[in-house]
Amino acid sequence: MRTGLAGGGAPSKDLFQALLTQSSWVNIKGAWYYMMNYQTFWGKAQPDEAGALRMHSLAAHSLDVAAVAVTLGLPANYGLDPNTLAFLVALHDIGKFSRPFQGKVPAHWPQSALGPLPGAGVPAGPRHDAVGGAIMHRMLDETLNRIFPPRLAGHGWSKASRSRILAALAGHHGRPAATLDSPLPANIVCGGCVAAIGEFVADLLALFNPAPFPLPADEKDVTRLSWHLAGLTTVADWIGSRQAWFPYAASDNIADYWHARALPQAAAAVRSAGLAALQPAPYAGLRALFPAIATPSPVQRWAEAIDLPAGPVLAVIEDLTGSGKTEAAITLAHRLIADGRAHGVFMGLPTMATANAMFGRLSRSYRGLFDPATHPSLALAHGRAGLNQDFAAAIAPDPTLPSQPTSTDPADDPAEAHCAAWLAEDRRRSLLAQIGVGTLDQALLAALPVRQAPLRLWGLAGKVLIIDEAHAFDAYMQREMIALLRFHAALGGSAILLSATLPHAVRQGLADAFRNGLGHGPAPLTSAAYPLATLIGRDGLSETPCAARDGLPRRVTVTRLDGPDAAIGRIVAASTSGAAIAWVRNTVDDAIAATEALRARGVNALLFHARFAMSDRLAIEAEVLRRFGPSGTAADRCGVLVATQVIEQSLDLDFDLLCTDIAPADLLIQRAGRLWRHKRDARPMGIPELLIVSPDAVEQPEANWLRATMPGTAAVYADPALVWRSARDIFHRGAIVTPDDMRPMIEFAFDSMADHAVPPGLATATG
Repeated sequence: MRTGLAGGGAPSKDLFQALLTQSSWVNIKGAWYYMMNYQTFWGKAQPDEAGALRMHSLAAHSLDVAAVAVTLGLPANYGLDPNTLAFLVALHDIGKFSRPFQGKVPAHWPQSALGPLPGAGVPAGPRHDAVGGAIMHRMLDETLNRIFPPRLAGHGWSKASRSRILAALAGHHGRPAATLDSPLPANIVCGGCVAAIGEFVADLLALFNPAPFPLPADEKDVTRLSWHLAGLTTVADWIGSRQAWFPYAASDNIADYWHARALPQAAAAVRSAGLAALQPAPYAGLRALFPAIATPSPVQRWAEAIDLPAGPVLAVIEDLTGSGKTEAAITLAHRLIADGRAHGVFMGLPTMATANAMFGRLSRSYRGLFDPATHPSLALAHGRAGLNQDFAAAIAPDPTLPSQPTSTDPADDPAEAHCAAWLAEDRRRSLLAQIGVGTLDQALLAALPVRQAPLRLWGLAGKVLIIDEAHAFDAYMQREMIALLRFHAALGGSAILLSATLPHAVRQGLADAFRNGLGHGPAPLTSAAYPLATLIGRDGLSETPCAARDGLPRRVTVTRLDGPDAAIGRIVAASTSGAAIAWVRNTVDDAIAATEALRARGVNALLFHARFAMSDRLAIEAEVLRRFGPSGTAADRCGVLVATQVIEQSLDLDFDLLCTDIAPADLLIQRAGRLWRHKRDARPMGIPELLIVSPDAVEQPEANWLRATMPGTAAVYADPALVWRSARDIFHRGAIVTPDDMRPMIEFAFDSMADHAVPPGLATATG
């Protein structure tokens, strides 16, 4: 085989098209090249066990990734033929047909195609993804016109629309590839590179014979497809790059390699990764998922019976703490999965502690969503998930590691939770699992301009996104939540929001965002009922008032305390009665100070906050749940817990007396929900009482009304007028009567536009 040296400048489009002929020899700027050179280009290279460099041909790697993409697939409604998808994804690394990339491993320099390696090596050049984007845009124009018929007489693909699809392929490293403005010079893509590209593309065309892809009727579908394709190509590249699943090999005949190696290996790899499509279990009602629930609550009965509109849906469930909102959400999700409108669930929570607790709850029920013969993965997604013992125990052995032998005996499967090893390696991959549980920030990153956002969006697409404690996020995170719901709806996903109660304006904003993602305008929410279940779809919405669950309506007495000393006095006195007591402080420093003060008074208080080292925090969290959870005995429960906001959301804790620093009304309601949460034969305290440490909510507070006595609280809750309105309303009431007071308390606190809502002294402080 003879190869001439590369000529001068970059080849033209016309010259490149000439390379797609069947001629064995081509002349590029006076140099002759024999066209069977692309197999000598490497795509992956790393030392083997003996330390010698080994390589996987670029053609083979490209086919591996294409095979994974076809195995995983795109939503059928886009109408992209599998062969066309395979052809496009096979182009994802075409920028590696370049001198700078091939020069990264001199031992594998394709000398037969590019001539001898220069003595000084090859100068660095643009990243291969940027080069690939330029090749697709500038050198494959006529070829890609076969797939994306260009616009004629107002019909067909515009350059801009096609560019979005090509950018999705080039951006397979989790971010958009850089745009190269100037023509590719010969020291980047030389004549030998062009010859190899031409031969490779010609063989791909012969192998796949890609069908033309008509322009979608709605231009927004092009954008949706580009996001799906970007995420799919990224995941396919991750899986297709794993050497244990795709052993290094040559691909002398790409048709043989495609059928005999790439496709079978891709099917096995997708199964090993835990991403194979699973058969859902037929929907059989809430009791099939939660046999321990003898009598469904009203909101759970709503979830079982409500007619679901066509297409993606948003459900907003507002109900009291302990009403069974989580079970209602999982029931709704199962209905969508069984109906073929979703293939999994991701549940986002406010904190790692609440995510850990929810992982434990779902591990006992999630398998009921799928056919019993399948092995769905339940993954935990947050920054310290690897330290969670339950999650660690659920991770299946990795069959690619010889130190982890596997068993084929089904009896060896974990009794409850199971997660494929590949999914557990990276918290970004956890969003790809059939069932994911994690902190909401893991999902919110999908809507932010960060690396791997397309992968996160692809992982969430087609899943039911459940956001627990939707009221618990600040204004900034609420804006991110709005963006996420818009994205999620646009990509065909359904969502469920759970909350003790949401301000009307927040609920309307979230509903509008979802409707906007569906391509529809706002639909006004009008009901002020509570509890309330709202269902939103393309054709409008329904708002269904629900009754409160039996045993939950109650009256919690509210008592204001002037400061920490008064709180310590009440807690010390109550501790002698054998009561379970909690004091929620708004900062870690205040929690530590309160614990030390109580211990100085002879009370051995347990301290729980988010600043502990993770291993210590998990141990304390387990101890808190053991003592003050639903199974805590009278002997276990006797004691005092001082904690920060880590206990106010989603943790199933039950106290006889609760003291709290002043906070916005929705958080006070949440904290009060930890009082007398479960039925018990006897309690040391005569009534449920909420003690609130707060300055007096005078009619005309000064600017430092909160900061003067509670500087930590003022730093955490930056809007003193919101805190003042919450304090003024709750102390005026003297009690929280549920469910009647829930909606009025929230609306009063969060209505900053009402008369006298912001007193003059706090106007500048509120800013």
